[in-house]
Amino acid sequence: MNLPDQPLSPDPHLPRDQRLPLTVITGYLGAGKTTLVNHMLRHADGRRIMVMVNDFGDIAIDASLIQSQKGDTLTLSNGCICCSMGGDLFYALSDALDRQPRPDHLVIEASGVADPMRISEIARAEPDLRLDATIALVDAAGFEASIGDVHIGTSVARQLTASDLIVINKSDLLPSEDLLKLQDRIAALAPEARQVSSRFGQVPLELLLGQCSLQNLKDMEKPCEGHDHPHDHEELYLRWSMMADLRFDKQDLAARLDRLPAGLLRLKGFVRLKGEADWVSVQVVGQRVDLDLLAKPPGGLERSVLVAIGVRGRLDVAALDRLFT
Repeated sequence: MNLPDQPLSPDPHLPRDQRLPLTVITGYLGAGKTTLVNHMLRHADGRRIMVMVNDFGDIAIDASLIQSQKGDTLTLSNGCICCSMGGDLFYALSDALDRQPRPDHLVIEASGVADPMRISEIARAEPDLRLDATIALVDAAGFEASIGDVHIGTSVARQLTASDLIVINKSDLLPSEDLLKLQDRIAALAPEARQVSSRFGQVPLELLLGQCSLQNLKDMEKPCEGHDHPHDHEELYLRWSMMADLRFDKQDLAARLDRLPAGLLRLKGFVRLKGEADWVSVQVVGQRVDLDLLAKPPGGLERSVLVAIGVRGRLDVAALDRLFT
């Protein structure tokens, strides 16, 4: 992994960290995508999240189920977003970018038959957007039937391999032994993606949205509160943070990020480079690492800061300490 020698930006007037972050939500029919999106909106904590919903059918049913934030929902219907709707998607993305105030985060809920890789390619063509993550939902109880179906199995597998994070939803419907087998099965199909299990789409927002700001970093260190499910997130996830007057060599930082421990689901923050005035914005989700050089630290930041979240019992916090302290 290499860092660019100079700050790169599609637009000289738009710093890279100010691009609108985009998250693509994919998953086959009935996996719980809309439930997950509604969970994100309920726990937005002041973030302006704009949702684009792609219904494959002629009637946009899914969009009517989204609990919109002040009308910030766009419906893309009458076709699959990844093929026949390429032009419509560009227009919708332009709409999102032109809104005042601009959303803090853009979420595309793709139809169950969409190819997320194609959506990502369309999004990357827009210089004012930054692809934050592709998240695939899996119906724990119905996965084997869908992956084994001669008609849809290929689409389901493609959604998994294109994803950075896989949410195994409805995990409570499987005995623990069967859930472990399912996790192994998915890992064999998508070894580069990280996995997290959930019920009713209840996943901590910091796993789903990686918009990297100082306020997000502070929020991520706070205990989870106000959950609408029986098990506290603190029982399932482990948090780690570092704030110190540390500077890293470019290549050394890239090498450290190549050695992140298992069980890590997301890492983000700002790191100062050694011997230079530049800073680096760090975004890690699954196996994908995004490093953007910044001309100046955000919000007057003076020390390097990183925060992480992982699976309790699997994340080696000591390994993170060794890497970054």
